[in-house]
Amino acid sequence: MPSHLPRRAPVDPSDVIDTVTVRTHLEQLLQERQNLLRELEPRTLPSVDPVAYQTAVSSLRVVEQITDALDRLHAGTYGRCIRCGNQITAGRLEVVPHAAACIDCQNHADAV
Repeated sequence: MPSHLPRRAPVDPSDVIDTVTVRTHLEQLLQERQNLLRELEPRTLPSVDPVAYQTAVSSLRVVEQITDALDRLHAGTYGRCIRCGNQITAGRLEVVPHAAACIDCQNHADAV
């Protein structure tokens, strides 16, 4: 490597994302949410069943987040915070695989 080019930090093996496994898991989560929405569809009017309505609203939000995560995976940006660009910790992605923000940025957004 020429000396005028910056050296890359060594890659920590725990930071490498298995995109096939992540994609499979996200697609499974997406399918589960879509199935739930189909089951709730007849009752999703607030006047018919307010709980089903709120569950559907929440599920639609998660479907959008999962779809966005799949898009980030395809673009090669999955695992990077969309706000600050830092790596999202593996632990956070394990718990919330569709997370778009690192915990610091998410906490800041939640506080606003």
